Amino acid sequence: MLPDINSKFTIYEGGPVDQDNLYFIHRVPDLIPQSIEVGNGIYWGGNFMSLKALLNNNELQTSDIRFFLGYSGWNRQQLLDEIKMDSWFVTKNNFENILSIDNSTLWREELLQRGGEYKLWANAPDDFNQN
Repeated sequence: MLPDINSKFTIYEGGPVDQDNLYFIHRVPDLIPQSIEVGNGIYWGGNFMSLKALLNNNELQTSDIRFFLGYSGWNRQQLLDEIKMDSWFVTKNNFENILSIDNSTLWREELLQRGGEYKLWANAPDDFNQN
């Protein structure tokens, strides 16, 4: 993706906004200066030249950092309105595991933990035509 960086890290789809930019969260602010803590030892962004050197020297592990193209964003009132309309459910974020989450099972596990009618959605096929 970036010709002057030699790395095999997965790049996730972060959302529909600004998908021509690469974003990253990490837990190594001592290695990536100018990072902003977003919560419980998880940092956003930082000095790109430092990141580039770390990647080219294979000094980061997959448990240290995660990359995204784009992001999802809402204005304050928009998100609150969507929550009131039951478009979302809110759950406590587990920051300790955020960089090592298994994306293939995350949604299903969250729904099963909620129980009740959410179990139906947790067990629904990806393609409803196969139901």
